[in-house]
Amino acid sequence: MNQNLYRPTYHFMPEQNWMNDPNGTIFFEGYYHLFYQYNPYGDKWGTIHWGHARSLDLVHWEHLPIALYPSGELGEVHCFSGCAVHDGTEARIFYTSIGDGERNPATGAEQWMAASTDGLLTWQKHPGNPVITSAVHGDADVRDWRDPFVWREGEDWFMVIGGSSEGKGCVTIYKSEDLTSWTFLNFLYKDEGEFSCECPLIYREGDRYVLIYSPGGVVQYITGTLSDSYQLVPEARGVVDPGSWEGYYAPNLLIDDRNRCILFGWMPDEARGKFEGISGWSGVQALPRELTLTDSGKLAIKPVPELQKLRGRHSGQEELVPAGADRIAGIEGRALELSLELDLAGAESPFRISVLRSADGQEETCIVIDRAAQQITIDRSRSSLSPLPHSTPISGNYETTDGRLKLNIFVDHSTVEAFCNETMCLSARVYPTLAHSTGVLLYGEPAHSPLIQFDLWELSQ
Repeated sequence: MNQNLYRPTYHFMPEQNWMNDPNGTIFFEGYYHLFYQYNPYGDKWGTIHWGHARSLDLVHWEHLPIALYPSGELGEVHCFSGCAVHDGTEARIFYTSIGDGERNPATGAEQWMAASTDGLLTWQKHPGNPVITSAVHGDADVRDWRDPFVWREGEDWFMVIGGSSEGKGCVTIYKSEDLTSWTFLNFLYKDEGEFSCECPLIYREGDRYVLIYSPGGVVQYITGTLSDSYQLVPEARGVVDPGSWEGYYAPNLLIDDRNRCILFGWMPDEARGKFEGISGWSGVQALPRELTLTDSGKLAIKPVPELQKLRGRHSGQEELVPAGADRIAGIEGRALELSLELDLAGAESPFRISVLRSADGQEETCIVIDRAAQQITIDRSRSSLSPLPHSTPISGNYETTDGRLKLNIFVDHSTVEAFCNETMCLSARVYPTLAHSTGVLLYGEPAHSPLIQFDLWELSQ
């Protein structure tokens, strides 16, 4: 089977082998830098290094040499996730170091640091590693302790790390004046779930903080203020992306030179090895997303406008061709962007958009807008003829503006990302087996359709 059926073309991924979490995302000297969890020896998880790429525009990426290697001579087996900062003199990476035996992920993780003085191209590990061990917590028992994220406030540096305590997920917070000596301040947040709070991130606007974390399922966020005892006082909660392990996990963020908060995320390949067509590579980075904090305390999420550079041949609403009670779009393909606006004020039945559709309708992935439930769903029940585990639907609640819903849907061979009114996004992996599963179809007669605007572009690097 042709791997080009599944390998994305405009999403970032390494040239080969395994990739998972984005790490150390940072804007530095005109470049967006993306580090990522990487196994240079195969397409399965293992022997985790930090891969590295950079971009001038968030669209076209330059592959760079591996940034971090496990230091076997120091007992290190994996360089787990972390972050990158610049202190005005040099750039520093903070990451979780994992080894064998007592250095295991559950109870023996350590936080290490590396530095660069040549534009983030090469890194030297701090001779005083580890910079933090679990002993910093005193009598508190913190397990599954990993994924440091560091930011600056005035002259002070702060760090959050995910973990679990007393059988529940948690996020711990620390403070430093020099990035090498750290003081444990408190449990910033304690989750009700039993899984650790992986990959915690802090995004700040004014006196409001946004905590984003990955609790082994759907990525969550909480907005609020920080108490004098360094505990998050929640104001609003929400979901970053309902995709979870089925399409979106373990994000990381950066603030660029325009003060934009840009979010990156991992789209897993759970189908790798399940059938012919995905081998030699695994894992995709989701499209970069711009975050803003609304007056209500919720996150607004939209695709970065730089993605418009990918647009090629265009087809509009006037090119929709009637096909019985439905309409076929004037362009088909596996790398597409769809832009729609719907007036749902008078709509009754669900509105469905089919992508990656075979001519005979055997395969299709449907985006379903259910007005009654105010819910959007990526329906994958017929997305592939193969008996894959990717058949469960991915759903999220949407908000309308005066009864109208704007959608931007990005399709890239085996990825689907749907942005809804710039208030939420849901992501999925799909694996249509038929080479002619390229069609786009809108279900429902034009006379009863809520569609008021439709644009479709071919996308290419």
